[in-house]
Amino acid sequence: MTPAAAFARLFHRPEAETVLAYLKRRTLERALPPDATDAELRFLEGQRALVAHIIALIQQGQQ
Repeated sequence: MTPAAAFARLFHRPEAETVLAYLKRRTLERALPPDATDAELRFLEGQRALVAHIIALIQQGQQ
């Protein structure tokens, strides 16, 4: 089984969909204030990149 297939299978469950929605809210849908530090911005961008990668693997595995 490929990693993409494993992610697609894992995140197809209702509980996992809840977890993924939570991760999206905490990262992709989050905005930092204008006075956020460079470190805070970089940390959030790293988190966003990881969540985006998970989503891409799920989509790839569903095909």
